[in-house]
Amino acid sequence: MKRFLFIAIAISLFATGGAFGNRGTARNNDFARAGDIGQFAIPFSALLYTAVIGDWQGAKQFGFSTTSTLAVTYALKYTVRAERPYQDKGAKGHSFPSGHTAFAFAGAGYWQRRYGWWVGVPMYAAASAVGYSRVFSRNHNWADVVAGAAIGTGFNYLFTTRYVPKGTQIAAVPTEGGAMLRFNSTF
Repeated sequence: MKRFLFIAIAISLFATGGAFGNRGTARNNDFARAGDIGQFAIPFSALLYTAVIGDWQGAKQFGFSTTSTLAVTYALKYTVRAERPYQDKGAKGHSFPSGHTAFAFAGAGYWQRRYGWWVGVPMYAAASAVGYSRVFSRNHNWADVVAGAAIGTGFNYLFTTRYVPKGTQIAAVPTEGGAMLRFNSTF
């Protein structure tokens, strides 16, 4: 089952065709290429961390959220068929929503929902940079980017739960007039 899950996730990571080239853009520069790389780096880092700590339930949730994000994003792209702000001759529309942004925010949303805001904030900042790179390179309008961010984040709110490591945890909790120790054990 784990092998199948990782194969499905690997396929979903590379399902956004044409991401390794910024062909047909008005501004083909390093910042645009950084956005191309960032769309994969953010979700891949989440998957890698999840695998390293052995969080198989999290890997399953990651698979559900990213696969759903990609399915809805591409269904909308081919249904709405919006034109890109900069259209090279022979290039097709499919601007709405931004796939780069949706995938980057799917990774950032997973980081935040599963492991907390302490890692979610920098990942959301990186995902926002991916979105900005798509507007900067004139591949998308702001509406495309905002819709991609909402889709990527939204599916994590549906499928991803907070990670609770197994074992015993001890926490000091302040109370009126003192403090108490709280022990929590997960089997």
